[in-house]
Amino acid sequence: MNLELIFSIANSLALISWILLFILFEKRWVYKLLFSGVFVAMGIVYLIFIIKGLGGDAQGSFDTLANVKLLFTNDEAVLAGWIHYLVFDLFVGMWICQDAAKTGINRWILLPCLLLTFLVGPAGLLLYIIIRVVYLRKFPQDPYAGNMVL
Repeated sequence: MNLELIFSIANSLALISWILLFILFEKRWVYKLLFSGVFVAMGIVYLIFIIKGLGGDAQGSFDTLANVKLLFTNDEAVLAGWIHYLVFDLFVGMWICQDAAKTGINRWILLPCLLLTFLVGPAGLLLYIIIRVVYLRKFPQDPYAGNMVL
């Protein structure tokens, strides 16, 4: 199996998803497509390569940084790790768009947040949280106020 081709397809799918999310973030079908289509497809590919990459004779563990590095010396594991980043960053971007629409934050203000989330995930989320604090004039925040049943 050509890992470079799968890497390229995963990157392209993620980029197209991000573009759709930004341009059409108010359309419900975009969220359905991402959640039920893109996330499921990429999750299946992730599972295939994480099993190949970390199964069998894989060395390392999650107990130290050195052992984590050993886990990801296999190309299949690295590809799975990359897909993990793509899916989770896209999920965070989807949440940012949903939350911004709910709170009335302008989508053009979101552009730097989404770009940063796409490139360096947690930094984009942090920027959005800061913007949200300024916009709502409220800290600490409850991102699910009124929407959760406990």
